[in-house]
Amino acid sequence: MYRLFAIGVVLLWLGAMSALLVRDVWPAWTAQDPPPMTVEQFSRLHRERQQFGMYDARGNRLGTSWSEVVTTRSITSIHGTILLEGLKLIPTVIRIETITEFDKQGALDSFGLDIYGVPETEIYIRGERRGIYFPCELKLGTVNLQANLNLSASRMIGQTFTPFAFLPELKVGQSWRMQFLNPLSAVLSKRTHFISVVARVTGTEAIEHLGKQVECFIVQTHPTQAKAWVDKNGRVLMQEADIPMLGKVVIREENFNEQAWQAARYDY
Repeated sequence: MYRLFAIGVVLLWLGAMSALLVRDVWPAWTAQDPPPMTVEQFSRLHRERQQFGMYDARGNRLGTSWSEVVTTRSITSIHGTILLEGLKLIPTVIRIETITEFDKQGALDSFGLDIYGVPETEIYIRGERRGIYFPCELKLGTVNLQANLNLSASRMIGQTFTPFAFLPELKVGQSWRMQFLNPLSAVLSKRTHFISVVARVTGTEAIEHLGKQVECFIVQTHPTQAKAWVDKNGRVLMQEADIPMLGKVVIREENFNEQAWQAARYDY
């Protein structure tokens, strides 16, 4: 009986370790390059502008997110605007502006984030590729910080309210490293930092999108919990993110409102 019990314990331990290896360790070991962000890939987009509604776990609207893709012969830029109006933790309206630039080969070239609406506080983040590193400057009020990210783990940068922007040429089992940033922590605590995560394509699923059933790839991240549904063309249709102090946030695409987008950019 003792031998059988010992064998059972060992088998249980081996099973648990194998599950841990497959779920948490193996994706990090086998992480590949992120999906290509070349000018050619962006040119295949059916629409270059998207609007997303942002909701908490109870379905209460927290704000709106807009994105616009601008391409030239040598560079592709993704401009993002986020308007947060329904946060109980923050009495004012917060606007977040981001710009992410990729070179002709699809490599991340620079990243910028500005936060408006925090009284008498200037908050911004700037990053630019320099060789094998991606140095970033963070200004939080009177505090200036430097972060020197490794380029191999920083080929894609997302922030918690819109973790992903465009993910072409996905396949199940694909994984890559990327950096996450939480702008809410900069607003509330005047502190923020990048979190290195592994994103993995875990499967496919059909979801309802603007009244139609659309087959999507499912992309999930670890250790930070984020999930995205991406159509075959690489367009992100819906996302979920667990955000500290807010809990689960659902980001769902909706019809683009040009007037609301312009008002968000210039009235706040």
